[in-house]
Amino acid sequence: MNIDALLSFAREINGELDLGRGVRIGETALVSRCVHVLDPHCPGQAQVQCRLDAGQVFYQRSSTDEVVHIDIFHELADVDHRTAAEAIRRAVEAYGQQMSVLPRPLLELGGPIWSIAGLADFIDVQTATGGGRVTGSLNFGQKESLKIAHRGHVHVAAFLPPEMVGLVYYIVREVEASIVSSGVGLRRLEQIENASSSESSPVDLSPYSCSTDSYMREQIPYDGGNSLPDLMKQALEVCTDFGSVNSFKSFLECVAGPGRRENPYAMLEREFGDAEGMLAKLRTLEIVEGEGAALVLTAKGRRLASFLKKFAREVENQVRRIIRRSARPRGTPLERSDFSKGMRAGNGPGIVRTVIPASEVDYRGNISVAETVRSWAVRCATEGSHSPIQREDIRIEQVRRPARVDVCLLIDASASMAGRRIQAAKHLARHLFLTCRDKVSVLTFQDRKVTQHVLRARSIRALEDGLATVRPAGLTPLAAGIVEAVKLLGSRKGVPTMLVLLTDGIPTMNYWTGDPARDALVAAEQIARNKLPFTCIGLAPNRGFLRKLTEIANGTLYIVDEFDRDLLAKLVKDERERVQTW
Repeated sequence: MNIDALLSFAREINGELDLGRGVRIGETALVSRCVHVLDPHCPGQAQVQCRLDAGQVFYQRSSTDEVVHIDIFHELADVDHRTAAEAIRRAVEAYGQQMSVLPRPLLELGGPIWSIAGLADFIDVQTATGGGRVTGSLNFGQKESLKIAHRGHVHVAAFLPPEMVGLVYYIVREVEASIVSSGVGLRRLEQIENASSSESSPVDLSPYSCSTDSYMREQIPYDGGNSLPDLMKQALEVCTDFGSVNSFKSFLECVAGPGRRENPYAMLEREFGDAEGMLAKLRTLEIVEGEGAALVLTAKGRRLASFLKKFAREVENQVRRIIRRSARPRGTPLERSDFSKGMRAGNGPGIVRTVIPASEVDYRGNISVAETVRSWAVRCATEGSHSPIQREDIRIEQVRRPARVDVCLLIDASASMAGRRIQAAKHLARHLFLTCRDKVSVLTFQDRKVTQHVLRARSIRALEDGLATVRPAGLTPLAAGIVEAVKLLGSRKGVPTMLVLLTDGIPTMNYWTGDPARDALVAAEQIARNKLPFTCIGLAPNRGFLRKLTEIANGTLYIVDEFDRDLLAKLVKDERERVQTW
């Protein structure tokens, strides 16, 4: 199933689920957010108990419409639950691969689901041989009445937000294939009855009760303390402030590790420039206690550290989701000045979708269903007929996407950038890497040194390793930074690269002459000479100098009060879209 068909499928399924009804997938599967009741005397019929929410009944959840209930029907047989679990894990992998083709994350998730990769942790399976969480031991579901009740179908429960309900297609497909490959025949679901509260009779669900290792229960004890959702919420709150899971883990290790190599207070001051502010928040969350070098983890802090050891990947994925959504600033720039004179990598509004007749293209995919039906209806009305859809009615959706535009961040790493400012710059690098298909590079300038921390990052690990080496200190050699950036970008052919300068001050280190500011203005001429798309973001006190520099470079200038991370993400996102070409 191509991505457009998958998204259309998800919309249709969500439409039915939102109405509280069950829907058949193919010929053998029933999907709803309610409990399904089967009549052994009528094997081809199933009743959807619309008044019984699956999440509330199976997992005692307080909210409704969180858990999707899937039953895949087969002839009476003992289908191996481990084989079914393996099929579901394959389904999650296939779904993740398909969704990865989107130009940017489409999903806005909530609750304790943290990534597509982590979806399998929140899916349970039950057959006539047993069950449990598909990523667990699968040693549960051994109650005899439970196994007997599942001799004719594979039961699947999944914690799925509406945005990810397309996974249902892959689950049904893979589980059906695993059933058939085991020599068991599939059974057609002939009829679905959606029973309202007034129509349904009391249901005895005692045969279905059993111990489980599911992560979908509302409250999950963990290390004798908080529930998993609570710990996840706390971890996200702190890790987002620290910038990454690894950064927070490094702090925890600094506090609790044997043979403490660094004062935790000094570490916070070095990394964030505001140790007191960070410690105040950590104390409010009851993660640390004590002062300075005597800082220690509380019992809650130790539970959080233990949680991160087990769920670091899931937390990191959720942090990345937050970063992807971060181009939603609370403020606005004070000033935008455009000196680009129309010079940009190209022109184009971004993704454009057009619909054309199938007869005009040699292409068989991405059919626009709505436009096809509309064309058919118009033709039938014109002809006064009611014929089937013809090839001439079919409309194809073509998607034109912007061409690649890499981004190079040239970051002022002088001493004045320590703390929130450098953290905002690092956040911008992460946001760009996670939201665009193109390569991100990070250069810093400080004293007489220009450093390539990240060069066209191909993985999040490479990006994080590079950002971890950014340590603000010293003076501001702006001219040297510009010269090195132009040299780097000028050596690359083919792919246009946008140069983004972040600086909180004026140059204080010379390059050619004894005048640092003049040297920087001369260096800016190289940007214009090489026709590099250029954006400068700086602070209000330095407006005059930055206007001169940006005008010489034929770029765009944004003046802001402070380097707010969400605002930086929004500004660079807008400029990147402006310079994109087809």
